Amino acid sequence: MPSQIEQTLVRILTGVSFCAALFLAAIAPADVLPAVALGQLILYRLEVALLVFYGVLLLVTPAFLGLTRGRLPIEISTRGAKFAEGADQSANRNEADIRRIRAAVGNLDEALTTANAEIKGLKTARNRK
Repeated sequence: MPSQIEQTLVRILTGVSFCAALFLAAIAPADVLPAVALGQLILYRLEVALLVFYGVLLLVTPAFLGLTRGRLPIEISTRGAKFAEGADQSANRNEADIRRIRAAVGNLDEALTTANAEIKGLKTARNRK
């Protein structure tokens, strides 16, 4: 769980990246527009701003958090960054679930063995009559 200081620093970093994206979009060279801009200067500047802003959010912010915590992310995707402690907790939860399921299967196995023995006893008693 990020601390209050980390949250504040990430908010500042997000604001700075937004301002940098707007600034870089404004000064981006527009002599020859690339094909992705569809010949529109405003669309080109918007694409540059989005590239810079989301690039910072997806790459720099997780790296910054990783460096402040002393651990880098193990995965970066469009859904965000995953850090190892989340993966460790998930593995521990999975192991606990597996132990619980094995215990339940053992109980069911004992109950089934008991039920089969009772059924055999009832069949034997019925056949004697």
